[in-house]
Amino acid sequence: MSQPEPASSVSSFLIEPLALLEQRETLNPLVIDTRPPEPYAAGHLPGAINCSTYDQFVKSTSPLGLSRFQREIAQLYGAAGVTPSRPVVVYEDQTGMRAARELWMLQYLGHPDVRLLHGGLNAWQEAGGPVETDVPTVKPGTFTVTSRPDLVIGVNEILARCESSDTTILDVRARDEYTGDGGPSCCVRRGRIPGAVWLEWTEFLNGETGRLKPPDEILRVLRDHGIDPAREIVTYCHRGARSANAHLALRTAGCANVRNFIGSWHEWAARSDLPIESGGV
Repeated sequence: MSQPEPASSVSSFLIEPLALLEQRETLNPLVIDTRPPEPYAAGHLPGAINCSTYDQFVKSTSPLGLSRFQREIAQLYGAAGVTPSRPVVVYEDQTGMRAARELWMLQYLGHPDVRLLHGGLNAWQEAGGPVETDVPTVKPGTFTVTSRPDLVIGVNEILARCESSDTTILDVRARDEYTGDGGPSCCVRRGRIPGAVWLEWTEFLNGETGRLKPPDEILRVLRDHGIDPAREIVTYCHRGARSANAHLALRTAGCANVRNFIGSWHEWAARSDLPIESGGV
């Protein structure tokens, strides 16, 4: 059974605003603003490009489906000038779901050096960081995929784990999505994956600062919900964004065996052959 990693070993997932201010010239990262175009145009980190895969759903987490998705995203990244040879920093207004999904996506596709700006644009400005409205010229490149299967999980693997006491399937959506009383209109079925534990993704965040809670607090949240951080944990939501934020939180807290179901409920609900549960928490 895997044991939690020391928190220091995963600190490279995040970069603090002051550290980016001090190290930007030496790091020379490609900075990616993952917000929609309108807030990006209103002001962004100097030199940041506007790029996001947030609206790219993963329709199938079968090996073939994931392979096709990898090629699509690699083309998108290449057109935006993202290459594995240059460090990347992703951000949004705070430590939200869009930037976390981008971080996960880049890590999954094998980028060796990608970090999330902890606290986002708000924390950057609070630290005295400048913003600008100039749009940089994008130089297209080639993004070569070296996928990391340890970060992802597909439908068939989840089905095999639904009855396993060694795996916690963590539903990080809102309560009404988990119970089946609400949810996105694009999903023909409502409910949850059988056996899933509900723990909303915002429980891992400090709402006042827009940052992740400290590792010890994240671990305490897990244990308060009866979740063993040393066991395998599978996170999911609707499109794999909130679950990517939870995935990041768990890994920064030292959880060594965490996988994101990137297809999430959007894929599960579309499959009438897959079981669902609904009802109260």
